[in-house]
Amino acid sequence: MDYTWFFILIGIIVVFLLIISHIKATKKLKSFIINSFGKIPNQKKYEFESIESYHRYKKANTDDFNTIDSITWDDLDMNLTFKRINTCLTSVGEEYLYDTLHQVQMKEDILLEREKLISYLEDNADDRLKLQMSLAKAGKYNYNGIASFIFDAEAKFLKHNFIYNILTIIPVLCILLAFFDTQVGILCLILSAILNGFFYYGTKTKIERELSAIKYFSSILQCLDKIFKTKNYESVPFFSELKKSYLIFKPLRTKISDILQKDFSDMAVFAEYIKIIFLIDIRNYNKAIRMISKYSNEFHTLYKSMGEIDMAICVLSFRKSLPYYCTPVFYNENSIGFEDLYHPLLSDPVPNSGKISNDSIITGSNASGKSTFIKALAINGILAQTIHTCAAKELNLRFSLMITSMAVRDNISEGDSYFIKEIKSLKRILDKVQDTACTCFVDEILKGTNTIERIAASTAVLKYLHNIDCLCITASHDIELTHILNKEYDNYHFREHITDDGIHFDYKLKQGPSQTRNAVKLLHYMNFNSQIVDAAETMVDKFINTKTW
Repeated sequence: MDYTWFFILIGIIVVFLLIISHIKATKKLKSFIINSFGKIPNQKKYEFESIESYHRYKKANTDDFNTIDSITWDDLDMNLTFKRINTCLTSVGEEYLYDTLHQVQMKEDILLEREKLISYLEDNADDRLKLQMSLAKAGKYNYNGIASFIFDAEAKFLKHNFIYNILTIIPVLCILLAFFDTQVGILCLILSAILNGFFYYGTKTKIERELSAIKYFSSILQCLDKIFKTKNYESVPFFSELKKSYLIFKPLRTKISDILQKDFSDMAVFAEYIKIIFLIDIRNYNKAIRMISKYSNEFHTLYKSMGEIDMAICVLSFRKSLPYYCTPVFYNENSIGFEDLYHPLLSDPVPNSGKISNDSIITGSNASGKSTFIKALAINGILAQTIHTCAAKELNLRFSLMITSMAVRDNISEGDSYFIKEIKSLKRILDKVQDTACTCFVDEILKGTNTIERIAASTAVLKYLHNIDCLCITASHDIELTHILNKEYDNYHFREHITDDGIHFDYKLKQGPSQTRNAVKLLHYMNFNSQIVDAAETMVDKFINTKTW
């Protein structure tokens, strides 16, 4: 009985089902991309150790004085800001966004190029969707190792490459020998295959992480191949550099596409034996590393250009997810002007408008909004100089490095007390302002020590900063500072409204120093014992009248 047509029919059905499955998967991906664009991203768990890999390598291998340091990053909860912004579709875009948010620009050129790309993506929704589809298929791969290839590719190259070449030639000689002496030739081929198998799996185990990186690089090349087959983007910022770099590495696409490929079909198993005998994966790995090392600058350009494109789509989505936004205006004046500025992480923010033209002290009651406001200023200053986007209707500022001293904590492992950590945090600011234009944000300066020394030391530090080319904005409970520094520092405050129902805050910035107190009143509203509240109020009144306890 002839089963030929039966098998042909089965084959047709399998192909048909595969096509239908591919169409469904493509539609599902397209629907996800369309529906999630312009929405607040889900707060999933992030592997920041992986995401920060490019930034970590770059920091270790380059000198740049305009980097947001780790203290400022933590003070401002910038990991949360990153998560709020990040909708990148590739690991390259995600890593590049993380680094970009650390790297403030001191000139407008790169920011304007980013803005041109973002504008193009906004005006050409169909092109943007095609790009998103291609990028999504490259996808994300934690600990992908691409960043290590940028800065340290040469170290990944397998030494004694000639050994692998010799081991590859031996099976060929064995096959030729078999034509003259079949038994000896086959025996030699078997022994050669066993020897090469040991080398193959031994080497693969040693370079498994690097092979994974090569595999992800292959998916990047396939993604770029699809992008440049779809349309010519020569006039769009960053695409020209990306294409030039891609064309250099394009020959590697087919050589490395099946490295680490897991396929258990009969043909795939046979192909795997061939790869083992002739060490194909190992030799292709070395070819890839040699090319990446030779064209390291172009490889870095490819990474950065692809990161810019993925990040630009992400920034556009972020903008559309905000209540409103603006692009910053930069000038030489040492001030910050803002209209309806808000904190981008708040779900129901209270916007503030004004202009801080001089070093300033912001006072106010507990929980009145001082810290949130200066964080909003600092975060928007960073976003303005990195992704050219501000959570405000208008933001005018000069190019400067944002640096903070806010959320100071004890460090038991280093043996540092709270106060030691505070003065170290302040010292790095005092060092940085010597050679870089800075905007400094300090929350509750030197609160880790006694009142007399805190006021004296704070006054000295703030006067010193006033005479340096920086803009210093500090939030404090110490009303004394507003009087001592009234010639050097402007004063602003936040105020509460007290009613029979409790204490209410409007979170609006106001001119002048604070004239109200609420710490003792909060004890009352939190139902502290009346004896405690009455005693505290008596002592406060006595201190105000006599300046003594």
